[in-house]
Amino acid sequence: MMNEETSSPASSNVVAQLFKRLGQLYQLQLDKWTPHAKARWAAALGLVGLFLLRVFTKQGWYIVTYALGIYHLNLFIAFLTPKIDPALDLDDDQGPELPTKSNEEFRPFIRRLPEFKFWYAISKSTVIGIVCTFFDMFNVPVFWPILVLYFITLFCITMKRQIKHMIKYRYLPFTHSKPRYQPVAQEK
Repeated sequence: MMNEETSSPASSNVVAQLFKRLGQLYQLQLDKWTPHAKARWAAALGLVGLFLLRVFTKQGWYIVTYALGIYHLNLFIAFLTPKIDPALDLDDDQGPELPTKSNEEFRPFIRRLPEFKFWYAISKSTVIGIVCTFFDMFNVPVFWPILVLYFITLFCITMKRQIKHMIKYRYLPFTHSKPRYQPVAQEK
């Protein structure tokens, strides 16, 4: 009886070490992917395409698709929104805020959801969605055109509100059209 009690903690310690090592290997792979934004997003789009192909070929899992679409929309809105919302910012001591007038100091745009976490959440949720398509209990029969119409309506209303917010507080969450300054050449 004494041997059984002493062997149990040792075996749980081995299991804990195994999961710890797997977590370290997983984190190592994530760290290797971090600087490769284009490859990460290509892989994420490939996963979404694989999910949509599976749903299209199997003609089912529309509820899973709708839930995944709503989740991706929420992630996208969080990606476009500043970390400190100027509409709710009443105290100056909470951190940087966006300028609302041309004579105010420039402060950088800080996202509520950083790009890497956005990519990671989309990839992880799409993999979960793909796994859900292998179980018939998630294949609830619905009239899918209604879901598509509702999603399009929800997307348009949400994006209209987000764009109005961006215009009102004068921020642009993308860097493609922002001015870039060239370094000054030093004289020799």
